[in-house]
Amino acid sequence: MNEWANIVLGKQMAAKQQDKNERSIEKRIDVAHQSIASLGTALDEFEIAFIAMDVATTRLHRVNQTFAKMLGCEVEGLQSLVLRDLILDFARARLDSALECLLSGAKKKVAEEIPLKCSQGETTWFRFTFVRATEQNGVPLKVQATAVDVTRRKALEEELRLTIDRFDSAQSNSRVGSWEWAFGKNSAWWSKQLYDLHNIDPTSGTVTYDEFIETVDPNDREMIAEVNQLPFSEGDIRRFRFASNPAHGPRRHFMATVGVTNVNGEVVRRGTTQDVTDQVELLSALERSERQFREMVVSNTEGTAVLNLDGKLLQVDENFASMVGRQPSQLIGVNLCDLADSESAELIDQRILHRNPSESREVRLWHKDGHLVWLLLTCSPLLNDSKQFVGIQASALDITHRKHVELLSKRAAAAKTQLRRLTNRERQVLELIVEGRMNKVIANRLDISEKTVERHRSNLMKKLDAHSVAQLVKIWLTAEIMSPWSNHAS
Repeated sequence: MNEWANIVLGKQMAAKQQDKNERSIEKRIDVAHQSIASLGTALDEFEIAFIAMDVATTRLHRVNQTFAKMLGCEVEGLQSLVLRDLILDFARARLDSALECLLSGAKKKVAEEIPLKCSQGETTWFRFTFVRATEQNGVPLKVQATAVDVTRRKALEEELRLTIDRFDSAQSNSRVGSWEWAFGKNSAWWSKQLYDLHNIDPTSGTVTYDEFIETVDPNDREMIAEVNQLPFSEGDIRRFRFASNPAHGPRRHFMATVGVTNVNGEVVRRGTTQDVTDQVELLSALERSERQFREMVVSNTEGTAVLNLDGKLLQVDENFASMVGRQPSQLIGVNLCDLADSESAELIDQRILHRNPSESREVRLWHKDGHLVWLLLTCSPLLNDSKQFVGIQASALDITHRKHVELLSKRAAAAKTQLRRLTNRERQVLELIVEGRMNKVIANRLDISEKTVERHRSNLMKKLDAHSVAQLVKIWLTAEIMSPWSNHAS
């Protein structure tokens, strides 16, 4: 994530230098205002734009060659045009505000950045400096203005804004935050997403170590302190897991990485933190389901029921009734097909109620609460003394948890099959995308060009049939569901 910080810093410095150059030009303009009544031709030598216009109508009376050139027009084509008509709709209020300041006498000089439409349909940003030119009874009738082209700086600012937005979006989609912490200092730089992950207001300022550790589960604090201690060797990347402080809200689980680098002789820790709560909860649910299934099998709490030849329940024990959330008395006289979903009802009607020999079938019955439960029904025909078929005896075992485990396993296997389609390089790129790395960072990490990263990224998204980073993360986490947590963390 530090590469991102360098990109952002570089763009900020470029924008600041551009602004410095523009303001240096404005100082020369101010001198000219004080000594030259008509700037037009004189300012062309410095490639500085000049206009004179009527205050009430903003109709242009005079423009110089530089202003016309910046708009891609001839001077004659701009004479008598209304400046307000050349301004993009959203920015016209800026001109109105500047003129209002001059009219009210609040300021003698007003600077404003305003975008104008060029003859080719493009937009050019000008930094205008408006001053009074002629007055009547203290009220300005005409205004003169000098202007410099700030389109390049506005483009740099927009590029910087987009870079930051994309960075924030990537971290948000992958639930990853980044941070830097210099040894010997008590506070650290955090990305916006990291503030969100730890539920801290970004406007509260830099976060101290004590403030961060307060958000951590007390049982994990000593481990975090040990992981972040020196010495770090070059290339030493440490990974650790921790949970949030349950006293501060819903419990969250995080996977963090930390390494060190040298910045101007200062040892700095750099790391990422990813919210892996969903994965931890899936693993926990899987383990819980497996445990419950083992307990269920060991206890062998089967339910039993007796059905007549039409499938109506004649006898039901407590265990059978509890599996569908009812009392035995509520089930007497109920047709078993009426308790089942359509597919299972058809199976019961065709296989179980037609005098078939003893067999076991998996069926889904509706629970009283509205959800489906899976039962393993083992049915045997009941015969009277004359060997006539008079009914069915059914024993039932609740296998809902086992079916959930099977479903999770199938989804994980399908996701792993998808990942096997990737080349080794595409898989490396995917791992870094899941960590929240941007293309430039991935390129530096894998020592390949950014265009190569973009090609790998496009190929792997097609192979995985994914249309967003969020979908990539979901496929990755689904594939990891059945993997041992220790293997993932190593």
